[in-house]
Amino acid sequence: MTPESIPLSLFAPQLPIAGALAGALLAGMFSKHRSGTLARIIGAAGVLAGSALLFWGPPYADTWLVRAGGIARAWQLFFHLAALAFLASHRAQGEQPVALLLAALLGMDLIAAANDLLALYLGLELMSLPTYLLVYGLKPQKRSLEAAVKYFFAGGAASGMFLFGLSIWYAGTGTTALAPGGMLDRGPSSAASLAFVLMGSAALFKVGAFPFHFWLPDVYEASEPELGAFMSTAVKAAGFLMLMLLSIGHSSFDPIGNSGALFPNLGAWLPVVSVATMTVGNLLALRQTNLRRLLGYSSIAHVGTLLSAVWVWQAGGHGEELATIWFYLGATLFMNTGAFLFLKLAGISQVSELRGYGSRAPWAAAFFALMLLSLGGIPPTSGFLAKFYVVWDLLKGGGIGLAAAVAFNSLLGLGYYLNLIRVMALEEPGQRTPAEPPRPDAGTALVLLCCAAAATVGFLPEAREWLFTLMTL
Repeated sequence: MTPESIPLSLFAPQLPIAGALAGALLAGMFSKHRSGTLARIIGAAGVLAGSALLFWGPPYADTWLVRAGGIARAWQLFFHLAALAFLASHRAQGEQPVALLLAALLGMDLIAAANDLLALYLGLELMSLPTYLLVYGLKPQKRSLEAAVKYFFAGGAASGMFLFGLSIWYAGTGTTALAPGGMLDRGPSSAASLAFVLMGSAALFKVGAFPFHFWLPDVYEASEPELGAFMSTAVKAAGFLMLMLLSIGHSSFDPIGNSGALFPNLGAWLPVVSVATMTVGNLLALRQTNLRRLLGYSSIAHVGTLLSAVWVWQAGGHGEELATIWFYLGATLFMNTGAFLFLKLAGISQVSELRGYGSRAPWAAAFFALMLLSLGGIPPTSGFLAKFYVVWDLLKGGGIGLAAAVAFNSLLGLGYYLNLIRVMALEEPGQRTPAEPPRPDAGTALVLLCCAAAATVGFLPEAREWLFTLMTL
C-alpha cells in the first residue's frame, strides 16, 4: 500500500482537533483581550467533536502507516479526557497554551494509531516538542526555564535513542512496520535486541521509569499543577503505549490480547525495572517536603506498578490484563488530576502548609484526603481496585515475587500518603496554613467532581469488565 492510498477519513477524529488548533491561534490574532477564554472554548469543542468521531465517525480501514480503528480508539479517548481536564482547569491569558496542548494531543493520537515505527517516531516528536514549551510557557520564570531545559535534554536523549534503534532495526530487517513481516516475523537477533533496547529506553524515559526518572520531579515541581496532572497521566500513558507497541507489534495488539511471543529478553529485565522503579519512587517520596515533588515521586512509584502489569499482560496475552492496564491508567488520571488541582486551588506547595488545614477548609481537605487514600490504594477506592487487579493478574500469571513487591511498595507508599492526612487532620494550624480556598469556577468544579466520583469506583468490583466492554465496542 502506498502513501497516496491513505484516506483522509482515517483521520476524521483528529480533523476537529486540528481545526480547533487553528481556531485557537486565530482567536489570539483577532481577540487579544479574551483570547485565552475563547481559545479554551474552541479547544474543548474540538476535542469533544474528535471524541465523538472516535465512535460515530466514518468506517476505518488499516493502512501501512496507521490503523485508527479497534484498540486505538480506547487510547485516544483516554488522551482526550486528559486534555479536557486541562482545558477545563487552565486559566492562562493567552491562546498559546491551548494551541500547544492540542498539538501534543495530535501527537498522542498518532502514537495510538501508529502501524509503523516511522509513525510512532513522528507521534513521539509531535507530542514532546509542544510539551517542552508548555513546561516553560504556562508561567515563565527562571525555575520553569531550568525545568524545561532539563526536560528538553532528557526528551532529546529519548528521541535520539528511538531514532538510533529505528535505524538499527531497519538495517537488520529492511522494514519499519509494526505489522506482520515486521517485528514479530523476523525472529530474535542481536541487532533486533539492541534496537528494541534503544527504542524501549525511549519509552521508559517518557514514563519516568528507573533509571530514567531524574528529570521528572524537577519538571513537576516547576510546572503549573494542571500541566503536572496532564504530564503524569496522558504523557505517561503514551509512553506505556509505545512500550507495548514496540514489544509485540500493532498487528497483534487486538482487544482480546496479543498472539505473539515475548520479545527476546523482555521477560527477564522488565520485572527488575518495575521493582526498582516503584521502590526508588516510594523511598524518595518519603523524604519530600515539596508536595509537587512528592507527587512526582509518587507517580514514579505508580509507573513501577504499571510496568509489572505490562509484563503480565505480555506473558498472558488476555483481555483481562489489558483491561487492568486501562483501569489503572484511568484511576491514575482522576487521582493525579484531583491531587494537583487541589494544590492549585489551595495555593499550597509545602507539606508544612497543610498543618491543620482540615480545620480551616474541611471540604477541601476531605477531597484531598480522598485523592491520597485512592493513590495509596486504601479500600474501597478505585486506587485499591486498580492495585488489586494488578496483584491478582500477577498471581495468576506466575509473578508471585513481583506481586509481593507490588504489595510491599503499596504499604511503603502509605507512609507518605497517610502522613499528609495526619498533618491536615491532627496538627494545629501554623502561620503558613492558608485559609479556605476560593470557590472554583464551573469547569474546574466539574473536573473535581468527576475526580471525586471516580475515586469511589472501588465500590464496584465489576468496573474493570465494564471498562473493557466499553473500550472494545
